[in-house]
Amino acid sequence: MAATIFDIARLAQTSKSTVSRVISGSGYVKDSTKARVLAAIHELNYVPNQIARDLKYQRTKTIGFLVNTYYPNVGDFINNFAIIAKKFHYQTSIYLVDTEEDELNALNLLVTHQIDAAFMLSKVNDWDKITPYTRFGPIATWRRLDSDKIYSSYVDHYPIYLTAMNYLKDLGIHKIGHVFNDRYNSNTIARVTAIENFQVENPTIEQDWRQFFWTSSGAGEMAAQQWLQATDRPDAVIIYSDYVAADFIKALRAANYRVPEDCKVIGFENDIFGQLFEVTTFDPRIDLQAANSFYYLYNQINHTKLPYETIKPQMIIRQTC
Repeated sequence: MAATIFDIARLAQTSKSTVSRVISGSGYVKDSTKARVLAAIHELNYVPNQIARDLKYQRTKTIGFLVNTYYPNVGDFINNFAIIAKKFHYQTSIYLVDTEEDELNALNLLVTHQIDAAFMLSKVNDWDKITPYTRFGPIATWRRLDSDKIYSSYVDHYPIYLTAMNYLKDLGIHKIGHVFNDRYNSNTIARVTAIENFQVENPTIEQDWRQFFWTSSGAGEMAAQQWLQATDRPDAVIIYSDYVAADFIKALRAANYRVPEDCKVIGFENDIFGQLFEVTTFDPRIDLQAANSFYYLYNQINHTKLPYETIKPQMIIRQTC
């Protein structure tokens, strides 16, 4: 038998009216009481009657956008997402969440109907802890995720990375270096897998120089220092973002090395830094990833079938390689 609002009130040791205020997101409720109500909702797997709620409460027309840091393509994604959302009369609210508690507090806005849906540019909690919130509203992400409950607009980095390595091979490069972000990141895993498979067919190309960084801030400078100190430097380096690539190039040039003559550089993202530094890069079409993410959320909220965009990343050849 489905749980009722009376069951929630009884478990949370509060009144039905208090539970109603938490569910509707209107009226004052003490934080401690609200926490008990939310815990009871989750424990009893309670989902408010959608039809009744729609009749009584208007939708917020607001999508929560969860992010834990800022770098250039985060801004690009937010901008593209917000622009297309506005075309459909939706607002985008940004929530900076860098702890597990912050993230769950933001997701609880789905439970209290203060937002209609959530987009997770980053995530702190495990997906197993996040997924139950889809009972209260749709969730999307651009992180690589195979789920029937959370939509992912990710671009597969495996074929992209193979393209980059084959391009360098055709240029006659025999030592390729790699700068990755977090080694447990799904895109990093896809790139490392591409390297391993490429290595099987191209055993004479050295690819042992690898650097991993959990944050973009300062990563390019640190990677450049590792390159400068190396006794057997790679002739080309593939870097996981144009922002980091630009920092890498700047540091090499400051040490009187030339790009691409002394070291060829390939980036990723085609952001403003890639354009300013003339970085050879890949365009993952962040604009279309943002559009598809919004279309999914909109379709789930409104029971519509807006079509998705086809995404085909393109390599852009510039001066650094």
